[in-house]
Amino acid sequence: MKVSSLPYLERTRMITVDEAIKLIIKNMPAPKFHNINLEDVKNTILHEALTADRPLPPFNRVAMDGIAIDSASWVSGIRTFPIAECQQAGEPQKKLNDRKACIEVMTGAVLPEGCNCVIRYEDLSINKNQATISDNLVIEPMLNVHPKGADSQTGDLLVTAGTRMHSPQVAIAASVGKNKFKAPIYPRIAVVSTGDELIEIEHPPQPHQIRRSNIYGIYTALKQHGFDHVTTLHLPDNKNILYTELDKLLAAHDVIILSGGVSMGKFDYVPEILSDLKVREIFHKIRQKPGKPMWFGIGRNNQLVFGLPGNPVSALITLHRYVLTSLYQQAGFPLKKHQPYGRLTKDIKFNKEMCLFAPVTIEYCSDASIHATPTKNNGSGDFVSLARTDGFLELPAEQKVYRSGECYPLFLWGSK
Repeated sequence: MKVSSLPYLERTRMITVDEAIKLIIKNMPAPKFHNINLEDVKNTILHEALTADRPLPPFNRVAMDGIAIDSASWVSGIRTFPIAECQQAGEPQKKLNDRKACIEVMTGAVLPEGCNCVIRYEDLSINKNQATISDNLVIEPMLNVHPKGADSQTGDLLVTAGTRMHSPQVAIAASVGKNKFKAPIYPRIAVVSTGDELIEIEHPPQPHQIRRSNIYGIYTALKQHGFDHVTTLHLPDNKNILYTELDKLLAAHDVIILSGGVSMGKFDYVPEILSDLKVREIFHKIRQKPGKPMWFGIGRNNQLVFGLPGNPVSALITLHRYVLTSLYQQAGFPLKKHQPYGRLTKDIKFNKEMCLFAPVTIEYCSDASIHATPTKNNGSGDFVSLARTDGFLELPAEQKVYRSGECYPLFLWGSK
């Protein structure tokens, strides 16, 4: 695969959010597919259209419990009908031999031959195997009957390729006998934290140490979004260890997500080590806040390598905006179709010429809008403030003031 990157002079400047997304998508390897069973369908896109293998419904279907009659008998003045037999759902079609009689029918049953309408139990009385119909009803052919082929005919398109598989789509697939599906093979992902200041969560920290948290937030987000093949590892700020361990991870994984070590600090070795490992840098730094130092590259075997900033707010926001967005795109999800927007409830002023990702709380309103209220925080290290939010808005770099009532792309912490 030809790896696309910006020319050197272009890489010396910060690229825009849109440029970053386009470069990531452009360098995504083609997805690999496997067949899965219907009961294993979850969080996936239909990659082939579903068509009707027969009319739906496949017969004149009884829509109400009651009796089936020939409406001509009603028109002729008959109001009481002897019950000849009962047609249950799942039984072969029965036949009404006496047009002055009726057949009891259950919802979902085949409409008996010789009958053309159904009278509900609520509209009749039964005494000594005789059904008497209320005189004030309006009865016409196909009353309370779901006609054969009313929903679709043989060969009709039922679900288009590219549709997300929710319960209705799964039910339709079952109804047409579709049990095997082509689904993307989700990538093997390694999540790596770096930094000598980080310790395991069960250890009591010294005054100069902090517990590892980013890696668990990233891991959980990936799992919640359906990416199950995830391993985690922590590496110190040591060039030799970084080189050896990242080399092993690149050999065994399709996606590497690093947290930390990509900024301008003296011990931020990650870009240098990745270059030594023949991971080609596509971009480094995006015109955004938070998350400016984000790094992205392609490994020698087309592995995707994301270098997320170490600050927790930056790490989680860039994960949701870039990593998850890209992995969903590769899996076939039509992102623009499913992109929600939030309506600001307060003005935001931001004087820097960069995109602002603003954490917000949301409220679903009766007018079908999503109200998004900005929350205060103490910078990209204040991940505690994120616990009070539902996601973040993407506010474009072209503006300085974002007005209450304006709508912007909304990214939620929860799954799409």
